[in-house]
Amino acid sequence: MKLFQNTPILMKGILLAGLLSACQNENDIKLAPQAPTGESDQNARTALAVGKLIKDGQVDLSYQGSGVLSQETYPNVYYQFTYNPQLITAKRYVNGSPTEYKYTLDMNGRCIETVTDKTYIYEYDVYGQLTRLYNKNQPNEQTVFTYNTVNATNSDRSLATATFYNAQNVKTKALTFGYGGNMAIPDKHPLNPDVLPAGVSKYLPIFGKFSSNLVQSIYEYKYLLNGQQESITQYTYSYKLNYAGKATNIIVKKYSSQGYVPVSSTDRKYFTPSF
Repeated sequence: MKLFQNTPILMKGILLAGLLSACQNENDIKLAPQAPTGESDQNARTALAVGKLIKDGQVDLSYQGSGVLSQETYPNVYYQFTYNPQLITAKRYVNGSPTEYKYTLDMNGRCIETVTDKTYIYEYDVYGQLTRLYNKNQPNEQTVFTYNTVNATNSDRSLATATFYNAQNVKTKALTFGYGGNMAIPDKHPLNPDVLPAGVSKYLPIFGKFSSNLVQSIYEYKYLLNGQQESITQYTYSYKLNYAGKATNIIVKKYSSQGYVPVSSTDRKYFTPSF
């Protein structure tokens, strides 16, 4: 191996010891409760997470040595994750004070229950895709999902609608998703769409597959308590991609009487080791 060529014996031993130590500890990287860390420290912690998303707008992400999500850091709050068979525990820190959240998984690694401010139950279809989530204590408070079939074999299905109901089983909102048809853009780093309950991570890949492609449009329908439609809002999504086809910038625009008005621009960064 060229690594040890022309290297003194003593130095070889030191290098070998260092390599063995790194191999031994690579699956044991855990973050103790602490203040959010800087980007350089975050990069060090994600040494084995090549290609992982480490920044999504104002959210910083870091990973354990095995590549699973370890911490989400927001401007005023952060979450730390620990893993056990069929259970993920998240500690939410605000001003140093922790609150514990839980994700219960089935044998296939899909989330079937979350405990945050409320307890939600998750149901899946035969394709392993999320079809319904509901408040365990008030089952009428729910979100129902439907999917479009992309190919004839049903092996690729994309989220088509998400419909939200309150505790009185009254429809309050519905979202329809578009993926650009023949101009579809493959999603090389899928995240959970913004349809999950408050406090549930969009970065944990435990809710099944929502789509193979990036969303390019969303229609949002809002309803009055009497069931009448209150408003329709159209959003469009455009992307800047890196060499690997992953989104590095997302621009969202909303259609109004003035045309399409920018709503947000979000930069994403992925871990690339520097050698």
